[in-house]
Amino acid sequence: MRINKERLKNSMLEIGNIGKDPTGGITRLAFSPEYNIAARRLSQMMEAAGLEVKQDRLGSVFGRRYGEDDTLPVIMFGSHLDTVKNGGFFDGLLGIMAGLEIINTLNDLGRTTKYPLELVAFNAEEGSEMGGTFASRVMAGLISPDDQYLQEHLPEYNLRPEDLAAARRDLNEIKAFIEVHIEQGTVLESEQIPIGIVNGIAGITRYKVIITGEANHSGTTPMRLRKDALITAAKLILKIEDIAVELGEPFVATIGTLEIKPGAVNVIPGEVELIIELRDLDQHKIETAGEKITSYINQLSKDIQIEKIVNKTPVKTDPGMANIIETACKKLEIPGRKILSGAGHDAKEIARKVPTGMIFVPSIAGKSHCPEEKTSWEDIYLGTEVLLETILSI
Repeated sequence: MRINKERLKNSMLEIGNIGKDPTGGITRLAFSPEYNIAARRLSQMMEAAGLEVKQDRLGSVFGRRYGEDDTLPVIMFGSHLDTVKNGGFFDGLLGIMAGLEIINTLNDLGRTTKYPLELVAFNAEEGSEMGGTFASRVMAGLISPDDQYLQEHLPEYNLRPEDLAAARRDLNEIKAFIEVHIEQGTVLESEQIPIGIVNGIAGITRYKVIITGEANHSGTTPMRLRKDALITAAKLILKIEDIAVELGEPFVATIGTLEIKPGAVNVIPGEVELIIELRDLDQHKIETAGEKITSYINQLSKDIQIEKIVNKTPVKTDPGMANIIETACKKLEIPGRKILSGAGHDAKEIARKVPTGMIFVPSIAGKSHCPEEKTSWEDIYLGTEVLLETILSI
């Protein structure tokens, strides 16, 4: 094995533990002080590896290693540095630190690649008011700085529309993109296969729903006279579950946020705001679910507003890139299999315009976005070795 296992593990532990909660989870939210601390330390480590380091106005960190011909487009690789609240150690971090280990290994070998290389640590991949994969979508030109919804929320992160314009890249300058990531599922572990070669990434659509009822005294208002927004929300949530089951796997629907107003124990809920998230590898199924939900809302009440706030369609990774990864696995005699991703990734956004490949390593018990998230170090080393061989093959 050409990579330095101890160096990779130590570098992951140093960056990954920034934002560690007392419960053992990691909270390194986008734009947070913890994120900024991690970005600064990572920049220092990248500079120590000889990279030319820049940070864009969205907080993403880029490190360039020059090639034999610097007029050629870069081979870009990496992942995201932010986490969900009380999330896992490996999500996103793996792809960045595996990429840094590739740079250090090439330095050890005295190897200069034909193409320049660029390591990226994206910000704001995890979901927020601006939607997930925010920085990578901006870089890929998939978000307009003039979007009204975004402009309402940009000031919360000390951002301006011109910051989005400045973070956009000419994707003709990128020859290929590769992301190494934990699977966040159980397929690889159950089949005892250390490498997943991703050939498709699920689409994600989100709706914001506001249900208006009538706040009133909980003790003096009879049940028959109540307009309880939470009761209406409960009916909608159960209907969404029915729709999801009807559409069948791999379609999933989730209501992960629910805000009740005024939120007092002795006041009937007068308003409920929730976010519906729909995911599938088939955009038609996502749209069908949206239509069914909207139709039910129209039947349920006139006092419900629904607005589509995120619509990221499914995407297939580049078949040529998948073949290169598969060939790398065979050359290294590391078992691999084709696999689909139900989670969204920065790779999905870049794949719309750049030949993109994605390498999965197993998640123990499929756990992710929680403190119990875990991947064996041996699988991490194998995934990093496959990334190295893939880059050299390109």
